[in-house]
Amino acid sequence: MKKAGIIGGLGPETTSKFYMEVVFACSKITGKPPNIIVSNVGIPLDVEEEVVVNAKNKEMLLPLLTNSAQQLEKAGADFIVVPCNTAHVFIDKIRKSVRIPVLSIIEETSDFLKSKDIKRVGLLGTRLTINEKLFDEKLKENGIEIIIPNDSNQSKMGLLINRLLRNSHNKKDKKELLRIIDELVAKNIDCILLACTDLQLLVRNHNKVKIFDTLDLLTKATVREVVDISTPKPT
Repeated sequence: MKKAGIIGGLGPETTSKFYMEVVFACSKITGKPPNIIVSNVGIPLDVEEEVVVNAKNKEMLLPLLTNSAQQLEKAGADFIVVPCNTAHVFIDKIRKSVRIPVLSIIEETSDFLKSKDIKRVGLLGTRLTINEKLFDEKLKENGIEIIIPNDSNQSKMGLLINRLLRNSHNKKDKKELLRIIDELVAKNIDCILLACTDLQLLVRNHNKVKIFDTLDLLTKATVREVVDISTPKPT
């Protein structure tokens, strides 16, 4: 099996869940747990809030991400994964900072949605993910139209995600997220894409629309690489 390197801490609870899901899935296939290395990114809370809520000071994340990637490479990782959509604003620079492969949650998601013949997707993520149009190029290449929340709802998304990162979310946050999803459903979308890996902590299913979770898709891609499965796309 290949040794996976995880750039974690960009949502501690989500990192923990991602790690456990990869371990359980690989163990089920191979009969033993995989060798995984985690480098926890220590982002100051005020910087994290600026990036997530206000989409500012993103450059402060870059040295933390590339340093973690280089540490994982030195520790013997065969490839790297970043279970955070927003951090993929620097995916090209992270890839250039190391000599080992770095999986992209955006590429994996785009391939998956294409395989499901999705044409219109309601995309939920941080303001930085939306502003930087992280998914636009890949999804449009596959003929997929992106529908995003209005500006007011996007501001609420930022506050909601920040509370998830700090483990201070509550039932009102789930209710608010479902309301935002309902507004997107009214725009004739084919599915909802949780383009923030922390959102799955609040909602995973909806009675009116299919929800696809980017964390789940990255988990399957990571398992594929660890156990060296030849199938190129998650199902």
